[in-house]
Amino acid sequence: MLLSDVPVEAQSRTKPAARRASPRTARTARYFDLHDDFRIPGRPELSDPVAVNAREKLDSVWLFTSGARVRSVGKLRLSVKPPGLPLDFSLAGAGLTPVVSARVASVFRELAPHDVQLLPVEVEDRSEPFFIVVATRLVRCIDERACAEVVHYTADDSPPERVGHYRSVRGLRVDPTKTNGARVLRAWGWPVSLIVSEGIKEALEHAGITGARFAEVTEPPRQPRRKKTAARKSRPKRR
Repeated sequence: MLLSDVPVEAQSRTKPAARRASPRTARTARYFDLHDDFRIPGRPELSDPVAVNAREKLDSVWLFTSGARVRSVGKLRLSVKPPGLPLDFSLAGAGLTPVVSARVASVFRELAPHDVQLLPVEVEDRSEPFFIVVATRLVRCIDERACAEVVHYTADDSPPERVGHYRSVRGLRVDPTKTNGARVLRAWGWPVSLIVSEGIKEALEHAGITGARFAEVTEPPRQPRRKKTAARKSRPKRR
């Protein structure tokens, strides 16, 4: 059962994160790129995840950001450098793997249970639980005409499996009508960006999480134009 199928009264009793998200309306959905907030002074950097069992070897640093569920990889861990206060949200290593605290994981678990896979991960020198967020929806939704610039891989400069994918994207924009209602997703051809719905954004902001910033990737709704009315000429008051 999807969250939208649950009565509002039931959601308020059982879904604390859902109460913090805006109710769905008929207006166009809005989506945001969820990224690191690099403005935080002394922000600790996390390494790429590795398997605790030395016999287990991860296929690629991009394993957790490809837009697909991850097979069983056993226990995972990552290191921290330099040491610093733990953040609720970080992108780890060269693969930009999303690593989140338990309270962030609970928001994703409650609001997007069918769009994410949450994998426990050990973080060096930290006893509290952390999770890798795997977005399991890979959607063809980039609005190329609305982006500032897109450059595709071609047969002349890439292997066959990369042809048609994006070499670079500036000013990313997605078409909300092509997201199939996903609340968390990766965009086909450019999966480096973790895209979340407005409801996820609002719930995370309400929770006061640390380490994250949001950049809108859908055009903001246009405000209706107000009709101009002729200014009335003020008449001199009679004495």
